[in-house]
Amino acid sequence: MFCSAAPRVCKKNSRGHMLHWDRSLIGQAFSRFEQHVTRAMILDYVDIIGARDPVHTDPQAARAQGYRDIIAPSTFLLWRSGSPVTPPAMGFTGTGINAGYVCVFSEVVCPGDTLTYVTTLVDMYEKTGRSGTMRFVVRETIVTNQHGKTVAVLRNPFILGW
Repeated sequence: MFCSAAPRVCKKNSRGHMLHWDRSLIGQAFSRFEQHVTRAMILDYVDIIGARDPVHTDPQAARAQGYRDIIAPSTFLLWRSGSPVTPPAMGFTGTGINAGYVCVFSEVVCPGDTLTYVTTLVDMYEKTGRSGTMRFVVRETIVTNQHGKTVAVLRNPFILGW
């Protein structure tokens, strides 16, 4: 059950979990940041995930495949897109768990690119199961590059209060 008539955007119980939600926040962007991508960032990420394709580490191999330089693995974009979990106006201070991603990648990312991440709340809902009620928020992050091209759309449901 959603309650948008509450005097505050949300009320929290003693553990910081939300009890009431303001659905008017749906559709509003709540996080925006820019990231200048460096070769070191890409190489660090490639090392962390153990990527082996030379297009991620060798500029000559990347150019031979038609890229302008090494390219970041697609999941590089997820690395920087997870915070904050909810709009600050919700007042949520609890913990949660990632409930998955739906991603559409449309441009490659190379050293020298400047990415802009804009995250919007696109849905909020509750599900009741054997273990009780779970509260979800669904965030959508649109990542664009310095040319205004959409690099990726990342949709992420998140279970609050886990």
